[in-house]
Amino acid sequence: MAKKRSRKIIWPRFLTFLALSAVVLGLLIYGGIRLLLPAADLAMERMYPRSYQDWIEKYSKEYGMDEDLIYAVCKIESNFDPQAHSKADARGVMQLTKPAFEWVQYRIQDDSGISYEDIFEPEVAIKYGVCMLSLLKQEMGEDERVILASYHAGMGTVNSWLKDPEYSSDGETLETIPYSDTNWYVNKVLETKEIYKKLY
Repeated sequence: MAKKRSRKIIWPRFLTFLALSAVVLGLLIYGGIRLLLPAADLAMERMYPRSYQDWIEKYSKEYGMDEDLIYAVCKIESNFDPQAHSKADARGVMQLTKPAFEWVQYRIQDDSGISYEDIFEPEVAIKYGVCMLSLLKQEMGEDERVILASYHAGMGTVNSWLKDPEYSSDGETLETIPYSDTNWYVNKVLETKEIYKKLY
C-alpha cells in the first residue's frame, strides 16, 4: 500500500515539473527569438539595401512610381551595381539598353545633352529607368506584371501576348508569361518588392 501511495504522490509532482519545464523552455525560446530579431532585420537590410535612396525617392515621386518597385528592379537587375553590364549590352543600375534609353529620351523630348555613355552614373540610370517604367505604365496599363514583362521583354512582345487568349483572357493582364526568363524576372521583382515593403 505504501508503494502505491508514493507513486500517486510522485506522479502529480512529475506533471508539475514537466509543466514548469515547458513554461521555462517557452520563455527561453521566446526571449531568444526577441533577441535575435534585430540581428535578423539587420541581416535582411544588408541583403536588401535601399541604395541610392535619395535618387530613387526623387525620381519615383517625380514619375509617379512605387519606390519599393524601383528598389526591387535595381536589386534584381544589377544588385545596385552601377557598372553592371549584361550580355545583351544592358547597362547600369537599372540595366537599360541603348534603344530603350533613346526611346525614353525621344518620348520625353529630352534635350539635356545626357547620352547613353552616361548610363553608368547611378543617378542617370535611375532617372531614365524610372522614367521608362512610368512610360510603360502609361502605355501598357496599371498591371505591374505587364509593366515588368514589357521592361524585360519589350512592349511589342508583350502586346502580342496580350492579344493571345492562351496568355491573356482579357487583353490587359497576363495569366501566363511564355518566356521562362521573363516569367522568372517578373515573379522575382514582385517578390522582392514585397520584401522591401515588409522590411521598411
